[in-house]
Parts: sequence; C-alpha cells; structure tokens
Amino acid sequence: QAPDWKIAGRTIDRSHYYPATVRFPLVPVKRIKASAAIGRTLLAVQGMLFYSSMDGSIYCYNLMQLDGAGDINVDLHSTVAIQDSMLIIARRYGDDTLFGYNLHSGKTIWRTNAGDLDSEPLILNDKIYTTALYKHADDYDLLKGTRFWKADVADQVHSSPVSDGKFIFFGCDDHNVYAVERHNGKIVWKFATGAAVQATGTIYDSTLFIGSYDGNMYAVDCQSGKLKWKFSTQSPILSDAGCAKNSVFFGSTDKRFYCLDAKSGELKWQFKAEAIVSTAPLILDNAVFFGSLDHHLYALNPANGELLWQYKLRGQVKTDPICWNNFIICASENKGIYIFQSKTAHD
Repeated sequence: QAPDWKIAGRTIDRSHYYPATVRFPLVPVKRIKASAAIGRTLLAVQGMLFYSSMDGSIYCYNLMQLDGAGDINVDLHSTVAIQDSMLIIARRYGDDTLFGYNLHSGKTIWRTNAGDLDSEPLILNDKIYTTALYKHADDYDLLKGTRFWKADVADQVHSSPVSDGKFIFFGCDDHNVYAVERHNGKIVWKFATGAAVQATGTIYDSTLFIGSYDGNMYAVDCQSGKLKWKFSTQSPILSDAGCAKNSVFFGSTDKRFYCLDAKSGELKWQFKAEAIVSTAPLILDNAVFFGSLDHHLYALNPANGELLWQYKLRGQVKTDPICWNNFIICASENKGIYIFQSKTAHD
C-alpha cells in the first residue's frame, strides 16, 4: 500500500521525503478547478486527496477514480491534517480556529479558539501541536480538543511546529528558534538568528535545519541548541527545507534552489529558477521537485541538480507539491490542482 501524506511535510520531522521513484517525462492526467486559489497544503490518504481553497472550502478527491468525492465549507481560509478518521481543520483566523471533524460521520466533534493559525498543525500520537500569531505554541488533545499546555513567546509565530519525538521546534518573529519539551511545553532552549524566522524547519540526524529572513540556513543541534553550521544565500529564506540521504534541500528569495551536505553545510549544487522559489521541496529517491513564482514546477536530479523536467502551470506555484503512489500533485494560483503521472504509466 502506498505511503500516505497526512500532515504538511509528510512526517513529524517535516522531511518532505516520499519513498518512491518516478519516470520522466511526466504528463498531466487531470486538472481540477477549485472555487478559489488553493491553500498551501495538499494531503493524500488512502487514495483520497484533501486540499483547501482561500474561500473556506475543503475538498476531498478520489485519486484512484480521478473524481470528486465531496467538500465542506468552514467559511474562512484553513489548512488540514489527518489522523485515522479525524480531519483536523486549522483556520487562519476567526473566533474558533481549530476543529476536529470526523470523516466517517461527517460531523464536527469539537472546536476551540487556538488563535490565528498561519502555520501547519503537527499531529504526534494523540496530540495536536500548533503555533499561533497570538505569540504562543500549544498542545491539544486529538479526540477532545482540550489544551494541555501553552508556551508563550515574545512575538508572532508563522513557522510550523516540527518534532524529533522529544521536543517541538519552531521559529518566531522575535528572531529566535525555540525548542520546547513535548510533554509540558517548557522552553528548553532558544537559538538567535539575525531576523524573523517564518520558515518551518526540517530534522535529520538529530539536527534542525531552518532558514531565516537574514538569508541564512542554520543547522542547530536538536538536544543542545548549539549551532553546527550556517550557510548564507544573502537573501531571505521564506520556504521550508526538506531532508533526505544526508542532503538539505531548500529555496531562497534569490531565485535559487540549494542542496547542501547535511553534516558539513557545504554546497553540493544550486539551480537558478526564473523567479523566487516559493514552495518546500518534494524529495523522491531519484528526483526533487519544487515550485516557483515563475509558474513552473521543476524536477531536478538530487545528486547533481541537473534539470530532469519542468512544466509551466497557469499561475504562480505556492502550494507544496506532494507524491502519492505514482502521482505527482501540485497546485497553482489560477485555482487549479494538477495531477501528473509518468507517460508510460498513463499509456
């Protein structure tokens, strides 16, 4: 059975890695039109694609049948995560911003005001971890929506929580990266950068990799909070990083996509797009994908950065691409979801 994509980044370490290979060229097998621009996160669980639109709709689409399966409306722009039969809906703003929705019954089980959530919820076991613009991170019960702890910080949080299983990590507009104890919310360390940290980190080999508005990609020891290395792009890093096979992949506002050695921080290669790299990477065994404001979805060789394939969509690409089974799925700002498959598989 194909591995699922239940949360942003796919795993709690937000690796953005999917264990698969793809054969090029890819061809579009379906284009889905939504009612408004697509949100940042796509999910694919047991053959069902979930995505949200800016007008408050959440859609479910059957990938195996390439057919729509239903939608719900939550009035305001939101993002989603899934655990078992529970759809977690995190609204960007509003009175109640965090919902538990049972996919089997089609009913909202609980709702709570978690603050304005300009980030992606993290689900770990029976807990939901969120970060809010109201200057805090929180731990909620998955089944009841009860809050267990709240960790207050000095400024707004746009960065999504990421975990190594022990700590919860996130960046903050106060220029710091925080590590909090998962079970009680106690801040165990904070690491200072030179500017706001709005990107989400990724974890590999006990190291947190996270970009900052100061243009640096930082490698920070998860346990101690000590700097291992930093790499300068000399331009703000807004996109989330991803990791696989001792490589860190990320884009910068300098229009370049980078691959660094995870241990040393040395540059392995870089690729220049025609505009800002505007998504997290999608890392497969033989390709790494990313989207750009130049309307393109790119696929590169992860070993050397060679361009393997590109496709021009009808709008800017700000939604993180994902993979499920043999489908590559992305979205553009023209309200379109694009589903690609290798030409040989499609034929």
